[in-house]
Amino acid sequence: MKNNRLMKNLGKATVAAALLATGVSPVLAATENKTEVKSNKTAAESSSKKTSSPESSKASSSSEASKSSSSAASSSSKKAAKKSAKKSTKKAAKKSAKKSTKKAAKKSAKKSTKKAAKNTKKVAKKTTKKAAKATKKSTKKAAKDTKKAAKTTKKSTKKAAKDTKKAAKTTKKSTKKAAKDTKKAAKTAKKSTKKAAKNTKKAAKTTKKSTKKAAKKASAKSTSASSTSSAK
Repeated sequence: MKNNRLMKNLGKATVAAALLATGVSPVLAATENKTEVKSNKTAAESSSKKTSSPESSKASSSSEASKSSSSAASSSSKKAAKKSAKKSTKKAAKKSAKKSTKKAAKKSAKKSTKKAAKNTKKVAKKTTKKAAKATKKSTKKAAKDTKKAAKTTKKSTKKAAKDTKKAAKTTKKSTKKAAKDTKKAAKTAKKSTKKAAKNTKKAAKTTKKSTKKAAKKASAKSTSASSTSSAK
């Protein structure tokens, strides 16, 4: 019977420790143990009063022994419950703190990762947009420059062609004039040569005539001189 009560009290202490681990106050468990002890004591006293006189002293003695055992069991139960409750509280607090820290760290890491990913995405989007804008601007400028260069080249080519045509026309005109001048010069030279030849022929004829006349005159003079010499 004593063992049964002790086991019962120990069971209650274990329950109290379990209740403490789940958040129930250890004072409540201790109060329940005290109530159980008092209830057992009252039951023992009532039982001893109902027994006959011859057995009264025996029951009283048994009641006192039971009371003493109950007190010892109650004290042991209290001690065990207190120790168990303290251990369970410490263990539960440690476990709860570890769980809370782990959960908080996980939540913080998740939040930080999410925030970092969001910032990265935002920066990447902004950079891509900026690069696309710059590329578009550069392409537009390059197209404008190419168009301008093509226009300038076309203008230069047109001017060069015009200048070439003008130069060719001038050259043709100059060549034509030079040919005409050459032809004229040749005609003039031919005319001059013909005139010079005619003049030369005329001069030669005049010279021949003069020479003949002079010879005739010299001959006549010679004859006259001979005649005079003979007369003397």
